[in-house]
Amino acid sequence: MIELEQLRYVRLGTRDLQEASEFATGVLGLQHVRTESSRAYFRSDYRDHTLCYVLTESHYASFAFDVRTPEVLERARQAVADFGLKPRFGTEDECADRRVKAFIVFEDRTGNSIEIVLRPLMSGWRYFPGRDAGVTGLQSIALRSMSVDDERLWTTVFNGRISDWVGDACYIRIDRLHHRLSLHPSSRAGVLAVGFEIEGIDQLMQANYFLKNRQIRIKHGPGREPTSGQMFITFEGPDGVLFRFATGMTTIADDRAHLPRQFPDAPSSYCAWGSEVAIKELAGARPLADIEMRIP
Repeated sequence: MIELEQLRYVRLGTRDLQEASEFATGVLGLQHVRTESSRAYFRSDYRDHTLCYVLTESHYASFAFDVRTPEVLERARQAVADFGLKPRFGTEDECADRRVKAFIVFEDRTGNSIEIVLRPLMSGWRYFPGRDAGVTGLQSIALRSMSVDDERLWTTVFNGRISDWVGDACYIRIDRLHHRLSLHPSSRAGVLAVGFEIEGIDQLMQANYFLKNRQIRIKHGPGREPTSGQMFITFEGPDGVLFRFATGMTTIADDRAHLPRQFPDAPSSYCAWGSEVAIKELAGARPLADIEMRIP
């Protein structure tokens, strides 16, 4: 089993790099690091970058976890290949683009692009936000999934542990936080939402009013997850990707003492406060088994 360390960054395609950059700094409150050719990089914490927008006409999205040593990276490549997927090492130019020493990239059964990186660049300078949104770091990523093998990938090849299920959606942790990754049954691939942790409930409610004043569509919340216990607000970003501000996620200190729970596939399982949800994958998604039967 391959030990993953941290969720490092998310890369998202955009048709308008200027608009996406203004959203990253003016709405998310991230710090602009640099813009190079067709890419713009943003910080949310001590890492060199946690969000990169890439100018493209395609629906590009990728995200990365890191590992500790070259030996673990090679074992990850072999384990992913043994699982039946097709990993490859990144080129020198691709490593420079991501500010890492080495990485592998592959697609899961659904078609989501995943990167495992070695020695990602850190920053020695304090993070300075684009606006005072209270962001403290990249927290989690939600993926669309069309295959139960996506769950098996994270829990058998990698060191992911199931924290809870909502219907066939699953929440997966790699450290003490309730989840760093969630998989949601869908009819297509892609990043569903990118989550940033914020300081507290005051910043959450400030975000609620800020988003409404800017006429940015709130898709879910403010609310509280029955699974993780975190308070959240989910809103629409460029090119159809959702973003989430969240605070107060439960930690699980002892894996042996935690029994994953099964929640019903219903909107109430996603919000204990009863906020309306305008996200298809969180409102009565089909079982993965049914979706798989429709895949040629």
